[in-house]
Parts: sequence; structure tokens; C-alpha cells
Amino acid sequence: MKVLFFGDVVGEPGLAALERELPRLKALHRPDFVIANGENLDLTVPGLGRAGMSLESLERLLALGVDAVTGGNHSFDPPDMEAVLAHPRVLRPLNYSPHAPGRGALLLEKGGQRLLVVNLAGRSALPLADSPMEAMAQLLAKEPGGAVLVDFHSESVFEKLGFAFLFDGRLAAVLGTHTHVPTADARILPRGTAYVSDVGMVGPEGGMQGYEPGFLVEALRLRLPPRGLELRWASGGVRLSHVLLHIEAGKAVDLQHSYEVLP
Repeated sequence: MKVLFFGDVVGEPGLAALERELPRLKALHRPDFVIANGENLDLTVPGLGRAGMSLESLERLLALGVDAVTGGNHSFDPPDMEAVLAHPRVLRPLNYSPHAPGRGALLLEKGGQRLLVVNLAGRSALPLADSPMEAMAQLLAKEPGGAVLVDFHSESVFEKLGFAFLFDGRLAAVLGTHTHVPTADARILPRGTAYVSDVGMVGPEGGMQGYEPGFLVEALRLRLPPRGLELRWASGGVRLSHVLLHIEAGKAVDLQHSYEVLP
């Protein structure tokens, strides 16, 4: 089984780049499944610095052949989050409140291949989240054996790596998202779990994590949403960050991490 996984797709620049590049990558690699983190697809409330995804952008992403769209701390930002999270191919962190809309795991089946996709958030990204370790253990106790891929949305490398070692051999992959910055530590752990601390983003390089710095710098300084400013997409070339994963018998046998900048 081959899986293409794309890190956080940031805004119109990231989505447009994926629309140009994904057909080429699919023809080159012939993946069985394509997964993308979509929690930064849209600016849902720019004056408050909120992102998320709209149904319109989601449908553009799915039209490219993306099989599942994962989320994170911005999953709950959009005003219409109930409609977005009700989509059968959208995930939000499994370990968030059981009262929140949406689902945290999705079983993909295609051409005789089965892949369970799980979305988890670390408390460094989503402070009110429950323990990702306990949530994963409970899910594995209920699910039949097979290939399991986790999008672990967290600021902390320590948190992500500790989780990966805990479940090494029981998961096909633990792929980090959230920081938008690709890390140079892609590897397969001793018992067969593929790991990378952060896949990186599909988004513009000219600012902070795909966004213009003005709003973010002032919000950091004031610790409040700055009046008179709005969150906007950055400019510059788009960094296309993705992982190509080969899985056999539920474990990773090869992992390739790419994070090129497109002109």
C-alpha cells in the first residue's frame, strides 16, 4: 500500500498549488490513498485570527482525489463548523470533547486496501484536549488489526515522539502537523512505525507559517487580537511538503519526505 500525505494546506496559495501539483504526483507515485491536513484552508474570521475550512474549499480539495482531510486546533474555528465536520471525509482530533461535532477516525477502503486514518491533537496545540495516548489505546482496543495512520497535530516534538515510541509497531505511521515547518527527522522506528515530527505545510513561504506577519506579530505582542488588522495569506513561493509512505502488513517499509519550494 502507498499513501501520499500532505501537511497543512494553507489558504488559496496552498490549495491552488496542490491543484497544479497533485495530478503529477499521483501519476508519478500511484498512491492507494491521498490524505491532507486542511485546517488552514480558509480564513474564517480574519479579524480574530481564525482559520479552518469552508465547504467550498473542502470540495475543491476532495475533487483532486484526496480521500480524507484531517484537522487540528482550527477545526472548531469556522462559524459553520458543524456542517464542515459533518462531512464523511473530514476528521477532527479524536481526543477532543466527546460533545464536539465530527469524528476522529475514518476507515478508508479501496481496491482491496484498508487504512484507518486517525486525527489526534497534542495539548500544546489544543490545551483542552484529552490524553492522545489514552484515546489511541481505546481506539486500538476496539478496532480490528490493520494499517493505521495518525496525523498528530502538536507543537511539541517531545509529545509526538513519545507517542510514536509508545505505539511503535502498532501503527503504520505517526505524521506530525501543526507547526507548518518541515523537520529533517523522517525515519522508521525499530518496530515498524514511520515517523516525522512535522511534515510541513503546503503554503506560501514569505511570512510566518503561511501568513503575513503583521497580525500575528501584533497578536503575540499584545496577547489580544489587534484592532484594525486582519489575518492574511503570505506571499512568495509555495512550499509543497508531503510524505510518501509504503506500508506492508500494517507496518512501514519505506518513508520519503519532500518539502520543495515551488516558484
